[in-house]
Amino acid sequence: MTIDNIRIKDTFRSAIAIESVDGAEIENVKLENIEIVCPGRATRGMAYMSVSRLKDVPENEKGYPEFTMFEELPSWGFYVRHVKGIQMHNVKLRLQEDDFRPAFVFDRVSDVRLSDISLPENKKAGQVVLRQTSLQSADNAVKEYVREVE
Repeated sequence: MTIDNIRIKDTFRSAIAIESVDGAEIENVKLENIEIVCPGRATRGMAYMSVSRLKDVPENEKGYPEFTMFEELPSWGFYVRHVKGIQMHNVKLRLQEDDFRPAFVFDRVSDVRLSDISLPENKKAGQVVLRQTSLQSADNAVKEYVREVE
């Protein structure tokens, strides 16, 4: 699956959602030339699932996947879970207002490839969070953003 050359602004919770039902696997996703402007504004009090509690984000395999299923997720840009093979190239994320959450959370994802990722200047270190995830390749700029958690 390839998603290429899109610009999204002023989205509520879900700019791009690729979801499966009944525990089906999602594989070989490619996102290229993507620009997303997120409203931001999440505070520690309103984000229900912090990065330190990623293991507690519910699975809900029997529920139909809707962007409202888990309320506020632990990232402001991309929350990726249970994917085999995802490539992101030339992805630009911007915030209209500050947000305490990281830009990317990869939770139990294999074969992640990241290149030419652009984030706000004040959002660099720790903005790519990996939990039980294999980062297959990343350019040097992206490696500066990476933080691994349990």
